[in-house]
Amino acid sequence: MWYKLKLEISVFIPIYKESDILEPLLERLLNELYDEKEIFVIIDEPTERSIDLSSRMKGDVRFILNGERLGKVNALNRAVKQSIGEILLFLDSDIVIPNSSFLEAVSVEMETSEILEIKKNVLRDSFMSKITSYEFLSFNYAFWLFSHFLNRGLGVHGAAFAIRRDTFQSLGGFRSVVAEDLDLGTRSFLNDIKFKYAYNIEVQNRVPSTWKAWFEQRKRWGLGVALWVREYYRELGGSFRKHPEILIPSLFILFPSIIVFLMNAMIPNHIYLKLLSIILLFISTKQIFLLSPILLTSVGLTLIKSFVTVFCGFAVYAIIFYFFARKLNYTYNLLEFLVFYFIYNPLWFLFVITSIIGLMIWPSKMDIDWKI
Repeated sequence: MWYKLKLEISVFIPIYKESDILEPLLERLLNELYDEKEIFVIIDEPTERSIDLSSRMKGDVRFILNGERLGKVNALNRAVKQSIGEILLFLDSDIVIPNSSFLEAVSVEMETSEILEIKKNVLRDSFMSKITSYEFLSFNYAFWLFSHFLNRGLGVHGAAFAIRRDTFQSLGGFRSVVAEDLDLGTRSFLNDIKFKYAYNIEVQNRVPSTWKAWFEQRKRWGLGVALWVREYYRELGGSFRKHPEILIPSLFILFPSIIVFLMNAMIPNHIYLKLLSIILLFISTKQIFLLSPILLTSVGLTLIKSFVTVFCGFAVYAIIFYFFARKLNYTYNLLEFLVFYFIYNPLWFLFVITSIIGLMIWPSKMDIDWKI
């Protein structure tokens, strides 16, 4: 279905207490020539700084100040009821918008979609953020695969996405779950709602700059993914059977650690025995007589198997991510990717697995200590 241009856009920015980069984000949105817009900033437990900002910008922005912590889901659902826009645009407060005509571009993309995933990059202002950018690259490529081949998306990234009001209402809005954006995207997928990934529109995210802050974030994300898997595992299984050509590559892109495990588990040992023979033959032709006896043992075979698996996996993913980066205009550095591949992604994968196992074994102990 085609829609007219210049639809009213309602922008929603939820905040807990305050945000360091909220004011420049609001100024950026207000300075756009796109007039058919309204901006809501919803702040739970606002600080004096947030209250001062609301006083200075109240003529241009609608501030909703909640004295208590309602939680992101409740705050957004309430704000949507006060809005009038045909397009609902949800933004996190820790993003930067580099596009000169961001709202115009969103409006144009929404002419041919019901839910729009916007390209996310990372503000590369710390070592941690540079490593995290490769995770965002994997997110974006998975979204592109779903959009390009299925016109549906299994999730959305809540930092920046748009959805038509009638679609949002038909889905019942956000549900009171930890990963409300992933949940909304999954329900849209199951209801065959048209999904589009806009790689020509970009926002830049500020991400945790220390391992401590990252661990705190991933505690929540890991639990959110575990609860999502528990609720939708039947539907996810059906989707894997229907669309393995999309879901399996997406899973391997999001979690490169899986492929190393599978290679170790599935490739027969006799292949590595042949490789060991080739190595020994090569060494003998070079007349090197100090060959360590360990290579002739099962320990040597295990070491070679592990080394070959890890090296091949890294080489393949390094090439794949390089081409992803070129396609989506991401910065690529091989040393940064090495840290992402060997440290960052395995840790995140471990978070997800332990959260799923923990939820299965001790469901009563998986407490949510924040408002959702």
